[in-house]
Amino acid sequence: HMAVTRAAAGTGVGSSLLDWASERAAARDKNWLRLDAWKDNQALHQFYKDAGFTLLRIVDLPHRRSGALFQRSARRAPDISS
Repeated sequence: HMAVTRAAAGTGVGSSLLDWASERAAARDKNWLRLDAWKDNQALHQFYKDAGFTLLRIVDLPHRRSGALFQRSARRAPDISS
C-alpha cells in the first residue's frame, strides 16, 4: 500500500514514490509498474494518467472499493513536476 497525506498534496512526494517504485521494478528486470486504485476517485485517476500511467480497466466488485487498474513502463519514469 502507498498513500500520501493530503497535507503533502502537490509537493511531489507521490511522484517521487512512483519514480522510486519504477526504478525498483526496472532494477529487477520488470517491464511494468502496475497499481490498483479506488474506482471512484477521478482526481487520483488523473494524477496517475499525468504520471504516465494508462488505465487498463475497472474491475467492479461490489465488496471492493479499489479496482481501477493502471500500468506504466518501469523503464521510463516521466517528469510530472511541470
